[in-house]
Amino acid sequence: MGQVRWVGWTMAVAMGFVIAGGQAARADIASDKPAALVVYPKITVNASGQDTVVRLTNTNTTNPILVHCYYLDANSHCSGGTNDGAICTTDPSVCTGLSFCLPSWQETDFRILLTAGQPIEWTASSGLADSDLPLPTGVCVRNPTRTCGTDSDCNPFPGGPCTQSNAGTRIPPVPETEFTGELRCIAIDSNGSPISRNDLKGEALLEVSTTSDLDVASYNAIGVQATGNSAGNTNELVLGPASSGEYNGCPNYLILNHFFDAARNPVPGTNETVTTNLVLVPCSADYLRQIPGLAVAQYLVFNEFEQRFSTSKAVRCFQDLQLSLIDTLNPTRSIWNVNTAGTLTGQTRINPIGISSSNPPGIPSGLLGVAVESYAGTTTTSRAAFNLHMQGERDSADVITIP
Repeated sequence: MGQVRWVGWTMAVAMGFVIAGGQAARADIASDKPAALVVYPKITVNASGQDTVVRLTNTNTTNPILVHCYYLDANSHCSGGTNDGAICTTDPSVCTGLSFCLPSWQETDFRILLTAGQPIEWTASSGLADSDLPLPTGVCVRNPTRTCGTDSDCNPFPGGPCTQSNAGTRIPPVPETEFTGELRCIAIDSNGSPISRNDLKGEALLEVSTTSDLDVASYNAIGVQATGNSAGNTNELVLGPASSGEYNGCPNYLILNHFFDAARNPVPGTNETVTTNLVLVPCSADYLRQIPGLAVAQYLVFNEFEQRFSTSKAVRCFQDLQLSLIDTLNPTRSIWNVNTAGTLTGQTRINPIGISSSNPPGIPSGLLGVAVESYAGTTTTSRAAFNLHMQGERDSADVITIP
């Protein structure tokens, strides 16, 4: 196992130096630094025991922070027919009686008030009601039995300040039990305008809990740092370019080191088949007009002998696909299949090309993403989620428009 990972690691470093001209390339967006905008590319809830635990932390130990969050529902639904409105994301055949399975893109927004240095956690299926908030109201410092909202509520007696609280926080559950999509959270001021406070850090735990399967995979939310620049429009978040963007620009390349699909786990004593799901979301989005981002992902795939394969696929709104289903409906014929690639591991470089199209509609966009690796054994499946490597910065800006 260690030897296989060593091959993938050395190939990744070598490719990085070749493309950077001998210098290490760097992406400003990162999953290990606090930011003013955090993106959770994969949020999943279904009746089969899958749920997502969302964690969000205010890393500022002095000041509270107000956050505006958006769930993006990427499910497809039946239009017309006997099952009008039914979810058909993975099975279009549920649409019967002159019905069509149409992609949709709906956002559900809410606000969170975090106290100084506070982490908060909720499950996507349940949200967080008033009664579940860690600090539903503040208390007077000189009389902790007296609740308050502001310092004036503690005067004239017993006086003193009112402690910070989560008052005003409302975290709803995801809009559908069968939910597939993403979550984005933006630091804002009391008027709802985005602010350049790089204080937010997040994680997501993808849980599977059934009578035969119990598993958890986690990844870091992708942090987009504010630069302090101003583009003028308070309802538009401009990501890049570096000289003028309000936020750091989206990466020029995404890099995934992976097993090829259908590979056998090389650890002695195991009998597992490995597959990897790639989750991609556009950087740009228009929540005001309900228009998603749109990009063509150009894939460059290398095996351990540095033999190269390539393909491309459009990403509109959201993509969560097994690698070997990106380029074909028959995974055994895919360039990501272990028998086609000829080696156990490899590297995939993803170059997003923003396109503008009215069919389907979309906004030219870069891409962000994570990956989920699955090890299927005889009776159980274990999973590991991880962030993609990011390299460079796009020349053109991405824009997130909020209401």
